[in-house]
Amino acid sequence: MTDIKDIAEKKPHLRDILRIYEKALEFNRVVAGIEGNITGCEARSYPPEAVDRIFQAFSGIFDLPVDIMVPLKEAMGLGQVDLSRLPLNESPAFSLPYNEDELSGILFLLGRPYFFGVRDSCNVGELGWEDAKCIVCNSTPSLASIDKEGRRRLHCSFCGTSGYFRRTGCPVCLGADTSKTNIITIEDEKGFRIDTCDACNSYWKTIDSEVLAAMPPDLADIVSLPLDIIAQGRGYTRHSPNPIGLVKIT
Repeated sequence: MTDIKDIAEKKPHLRDILRIYEKALEFNRVVAGIEGNITGCEARSYPPEAVDRIFQAFSGIFDLPVDIMVPLKEAMGLGQVDLSRLPLNESPAFSLPYNEDELSGILFLLGRPYFFGVRDSCNVGELGWEDAKCIVCNSTPSLASIDKEGRRRLHCSFCGTSGYFRRTGCPVCLGADTSKTNIITIEDEKGFRIDTCDACNSYWKTIDSEVLAAMPPDLADIVSLPLDIIAQGRGYTRHSPNPIGLVKIT
């Protein structure tokens, strides 16, 4: 598998992003080791007894002042934050002292281990995605891959679940008119491409199977960040966060 340090050396423009990604990986590992952090497939958030330890880990790993996180920690401890609604682009329905983009990014990073736990509890296996939504958390995909047999697999940005979807058409609006979809390839980004839909103004990135043999989908999403910049520069929209919680790449 490709080493993150090797990527940073070859792609110095991604070094800062990769450092944040490594912190996210560390946080995911720490929370996975907290006993009882997920209570099953139907869980809506972390159990109250795990919240203090989770926020302590989050503040320490991401080097955030503890007091900044207090309002969100208190809300989560009281069961007022439904993490299961995040893939539907729903934020908490009450005021918190963060702007919208900050809150979305923080909740995504905080909630990623929760979504992994729900995925593992649900144990859905290799089911297809008939409506192009994640069968665990109902998120809209922003990443796809083509396997050696030419089949398309969609990858969830929240819980990491993947599933097959029909080879052509848009996985966002489900449009089947291929005249509305386009492919953009970039010479310096071998193994990656941008797929766009003019019907809903969306895009998703598609990865070749050779790339996924060398790195997991999350890392491939980070490595191909320049494609997000190109797609968004042309007016197309990404509909789910990348592994460090970014939707809008500037």
